[in-house]
Amino acid sequence: MNKTILLSISISLFLCSCGSMKNMATNPQAFKYNYCTPTIPYLSSSGFFEEKNPTDLSFTTVSLNKHDQLLCHLLGISADLNELLLLKKDGPTINNSYLRLKQKISSRIALAQSQLTAVAAELDCEGERSDMAADYLDGLNSKRNRQLTVGSVIVGALTTVAGAVTKNNTQTIIGISGGLVSAGLGAMTINPKGKKVEFYHEHNLLRAIWREGEKNSDYPDFVWKMLNEKEFSTNGNVTLIKSIKSRWLQFEFNGGVDVDEEKLLFGNGGFYRSEDLHTRSAMINQLQSTIRSIHQDFISLMSLVDSI
Repeated sequence: MNKTILLSISISLFLCSCGSMKNMATNPQAFKYNYCTPTIPYLSSSGFFEEKNPTDLSFTTVSLNKHDQLLCHLLGISADLNELLLLKKDGPTINNSYLRLKQKISSRIALAQSQLTAVAAELDCEGERSDMAADYLDGLNSKRNRQLTVGSVIVGALTTVAGAVTKNNTQTIIGISGGLVSAGLGAMTINPKGKKVEFYHEHNLLRAIWREGEKNSDYPDFVWKMLNEKEFSTNGNVTLIKSIKSRWLQFEFNGGVDVDEEKLLFGNGGFYRSEDLHTRSAMINQLQSTIRSIHQDFISLMSLVDSI
C-alpha cells in the first residue's frame, strides 16, 4: 500500500513537471527577431536639413518667435523663408521663384514630419511586439502556477489518504514528507522565477536615449536634432532626451537600474522575462508619446508658410 501511494505522488509530481518543461521548451520565432526595423536606414537623409548659414537670420518682413526661428534653423529653411517673404513683399505676383521656394519649404516640412511619423510607427510596432511576447510569457507563468497549485492539492490529498491507512511512524513520515512537498509547491506559486523568451532588437531606439551624448546611429537626422534641443522641452531647461531618461529612471527603475537589466534593455536583446518586456513596453510608449508631441511644434510655422 505504501509503495502504491508513494508511486502515485511521484507520478503526480512528474506530470506537473512535464507540463512545465514542455512549455519552457516553446520558443516562438515570431518574438525572436525585430520585424519593426525600417527597411531603409533613416540616416540616408543625413545632411539634408543642414542650414546654409548657421548664424541666426533676421527676417526682414515678419517677426518670428524664437521657437519658430529655431525650427527653421533645424529644418534648414531660414534663408529660403526669408527670400520668400521678400518676394511676397515686392508684389502680389506669383512667379516661378516664389513657387519654387514655397514648394521647397513645404517639402522640407513634410519630410521632417514624415521622419517623426516613421519613428512613431516603429515605436508602435515595437511596443506591440513587446506586449505580445509579455502576454505569451504571462500565460505560461499563469499556467505553471495552476499546475503547481493542482500538484499541491493532489499531494495534500494523497498524504491524507496515506496517513489514514498507515500506522504510527510510517504515518508520521508520510505526513511530514507530504506536507513539505505541498508547502514547496505552494511556495513556488508565490514567488515563481518565470519563464523566458528570446527577444532581439539590434535597431534599438531606446539605446540612444539612454546613452545620451553618444553619436546617434538609430534616429533620422531631424528627429535627433529635435530631441537634443532644450527649447522644445516643456520647461526649456533640459533636452527632450534628458527629460525622457529622467522619467524612465524615476518610474521604471526606481532611481537605479541593474547592470544586467541595462545591458538587456538597451543592448541588442537576449532572453527576456515577462517583467522585463513590460518595462520595455512602458519605456517605448513614453518615448512614442514624446515623438508624436513634436508635431505640435510645427503648427505656428506651417500657419505662417500657408499665409504667405
